[in-house]
Amino acid sequence: MNFKKRLDRLDAIRPVSPCVPRIFYSVVEPSENGPREVGVFAKIRSEGEDLMVWRGEHEKQESFESRVTTLNGFPQPI
Repeated sequence: MNFKKRLDRLDAIRPVSPCVPRIFYSVVEPSENGPREVGVFAKIRSEGEDLMVWRGEHEKQESFESRVTTLNGFPQPI
């Protein structure tokens, strides 16, 4: 069995895992002590529309990620 056949066989038995693509972008601005993060946003396509969702001022990253992923199941990056 050559490499291509083995690879095809392994790909066929591999379970499909729901992969969430990286869609979060950090916004930084210069400061005296180096770059400072001022916000985070996500660009997704939901129901045929392009959405830009910003993280709340006091919202944690984990809750922001869960909020974005629940907007449309597993969002597709733009």
